[in-house]
Amino acid sequence: MKVERTEQTSALGTVQVKTQAPEADFKFVLSSKLENAELYDRLKQMMEDIAAQGDRLAKHVDIKDMKRYRELIKDFVNEVVTNSHQFSRENFLDRRGRHRVYGLVKLVDKKLDDLAQELMKEEKSGLNILAKVDEIKGLLLDMIV
Repeated sequence: MKVERTEQTSALGTVQVKTQAPEADFKFVLSSKLENAELYDRLKQMMEDIAAQGDRLAKHVDIKDMKRYRELIKDFVNEVVTNSHQFSRENFLDRRGRHRVYGLVKLVDKKLDDLAQELMKEEKSGLNILAKVDEIKGLLLDMIV
């Protein structure tokens, strides 16, 4: 039995390489810079609101002001955490060949983290008041239950 291998070759061996236009890369970089600037401005505004609410709370302790202050801080911290840290999973094989999955939290934007630390330093007294109010609320709930 005789087997012949025949291969077709093309006369033109051209390879097409698709490249992205530099405009698309520039638009992506520009839009991400604008989003970062908008985020930074929004966080600065939130810090100003928290400082104003903290002053209002220091002058006159009111439950309504306390709740508003707490909501502002919660929103600020949530915004910082969602935009400054990135979670990723990586699969590895250890020395014995077992499959391992590692969850990594990477700091994406150091400035956002610094901004949150600055706010915590400035508003520490207000946060201490909130902690005591929450502790009292917890004790009252324990009494009821």
